[in-house]
Amino acid sequence: MFLSELRLGRPLEIYITREEYHYRIVSRIEYAEEGCVCVTLIASGNRVFQFLDTDIVDIVYQEQDRMWKWNNVKGAVVTVEGDKLHGFFSDEPGENYNRRNAFRLYYGKEIELKYLVRDDAQLKNMKEEMALSSQRVYNYDKNTDGIREECYRIITCKAFLRDISESGVGVFTNERFFPEDEFSFTIDSDFGPVECKAAVLRMKDSSTGSFRHYYGCKFTETSRNLTKFLYEQQRLQIQNANNVIKRK
Repeated sequence: MFLSELRLGRPLEIYITREEYHYRIVSRIEYAEEGCVCVTLIASGNRVFQFLDTDIVDIVYQEQDRMWKWNNVKGAVVTVEGDKLHGFFSDEPGENYNRRNAFRLYYGKEIELKYLVRDDAQLKNMKEEMALSSQRVYNYDKNTDGIREECYRIITCKAFLRDISESGVGVFTNERFFPEDEFSFTIDSDFGPVECKAAVLRMKDSSTGSFRHYYGCKFTETSRNLTKFLYEQQRLQIQNANNVIKRK
């Protein structure tokens, strides 16, 4: 599939690697032609997201049960028929993509999840446009994150991280989450803290130990050392398996 074939009005997932972090943003397709697709301008208040030459940008498009991915596209603010949009450029066809094909590493350790709960009393005291912004925060906008800190309370809970990949995690916890709910957690590693934010894709009641609910989640943001951590854990697991075979 080429960019010109993407349907208007459909969502487009945008993955950005910048310095030490990975980000995921979703916006709506407004325009598509040969070698270019444009989405609704990514902005928070009056702050428009600006792509850097050093950014690594991938985009993912889904049509029914099929997905396509374009790697290393160029992103920029463009003007189409007088409207400012974010445009992405590639002359290559998208490759078939399946999120579940990402290598999943069994982790099997308890972690602490953090998530936000709205403070309605604080929100009532804010101007309408400020309250609206606080409900649609983009991770890269520190000013808007400040608004969120004032209007939300951070809750922590215990969880069991079953498996992890470059695209997401599977966790057990007793907390009740719903699709698109987000939480964050940190994993200690030899490469420094691995910081992750994830959104719930699916859930089911399934217990392990003292935890009652299972959630399959996709990452919305991670620190860059996640990849190093995964490779090191995979190497250690293979090494341990080989040692067991040798002892036998």
